[in-house]
Amino acid sequence: MGKPIVCWRCGAAVKPEQRPIRRLELCRSCQADLHVCRLCWSYNPRMTGYCDHDHAEPPLDRERANFCQYFSPRPGAYSPAGHDAEQGARKGLESLFGATPEEANAKESNTAGSETNSDRARAELEQLFNKPSQDDG
Repeated sequence: MGKPIVCWRCGAAVKPEQRPIRRLELCRSCQADLHVCRLCWSYNPRMTGYCDHDHAEPPLDRERANFCQYFSPRPGAYSPAGHDAEQGARKGLESLFGATPEEANAKESNTAGSETNSDRARAELEQLFNKPSQDDG
C-alpha cells in the first residue's frame, strides 16, 4: 500500500469519505482547500506554469480551490515549511566543515581553555584557506 493522501498544508490525513476530492473540499484539520495545484500529481514548481500536464490551464493561486479537470491528488504532498531548505543547508555545511552540528557541539564542550568560539572559527577558516595567522608573522 502506498503513501496516504494528506493535506498539502498541515499533513493531516484526508479521510476516505472525503474522496474523491470535490472542488470545495476542505481539510478537516486546518480548513485548507484540498482541490488545489499543490496537492496534484502535475504540480511542479520548476515549471513556468507550475503544472506538468500538457492541457491544463493553471490558476493564478495554486493554494486555492480551482476547477481543473485534470486534478489528481498526490500522496506525500505535504512538506513542512523550510524543511527542504534546512536539510540542504545542513548537508552543505557538513560537507564544508566535515562534522554534524552534534559532533561539533560535543567537540566544543570537550575543548578547554580561554579561546572563544569566534577565535576557534577564525583559526579554522585561516587553516582552511592556508592563510598564516597574525601570530606566525
